Amino acid sequence: MFAPCSSCGDIEIIDYPFRLKTDPPGCGEVAFQLSCENNKTILELHSGKYYVKQISYADNRLRVVDFNLASGSCNLPYKSVSVDEIIDDHHYRLVSTTYTSFIKCSSNLSDQAYRLLPCLSGNGSSFYVSYDNYIISNLQGPCSFISRVPTVYQTVLFPSYDSILQLMQTGFDLEWSIGCWDSSFSYDCYKSGNYLPPWLAAFRTIWNVFSAIYLVGRFILAPIEPQSDSPTELLISDTVEKSL
Repeated sequence: MFAPCSSCGDIEIIDYPFRLKTDPPGCGEVAFQLSCENNKTILELHSGKYYVKQISYADNRLRVVDFNLASGSCNLPYKSVSVDEIIDDHHYRLVSTTYTSFIKCSSNLSDQAYRLLPCLSGNGSSFYVSYDNYIISNLQGPCSFISRVPTVYQTVLFPSYDSILQLMQTGFDLEWSIGCWDSSFSYDCYKSGNYLPPWLAAFRTIWNVFSAIYLVGRFILAPIEPQSDSPTELLISDTVEKSL
């Protein structure tokens, strides 16, 4: 049983496996290290920076929000999130999440799925934000992808610009695992030796023991094959038999 090591702002209990950078050794795991800045709990993940809004130890979940979007104002994310990074992560995965994507265009869009970002648009360029678009496709005009951030899932079609701001401010959920996820993409984690689940560790131990017994048994109990007679010995034996 692990005792809470610290707290920060609204997060009153920072418990195992989490720890703050300022906590003494023995508090939490380094892989789950957080920081406390201006009385706000911060998670740094894949070069991104997120405010921790809530920690549910019963569900193994974090509610986090991008550092630049926490105020609900017009802005770009602190860092664009790579979906592959999250999928391949050994400790965190997304829960019931969609994506909000940001694009830049040199001409105006008429598609209602894209909402203009007024604070960034101007000087011949228009910035748009779109909710529920993981893969940007069928863009109108010369547009380019800028950034992407996970967003809490809501069953809403073509939300307004203000609604998208509120959704991004709400943040998104991450589920954590102290070991590796028991799924196909965790094979690299098993292979790297970072973690083995109990059943796999037991199987590997039993396999190694039986392999060792088999090799020793073959070495000790293997029958010694008689050496074959040399050609000279065969010739002498044949000559003796003929003389008799």
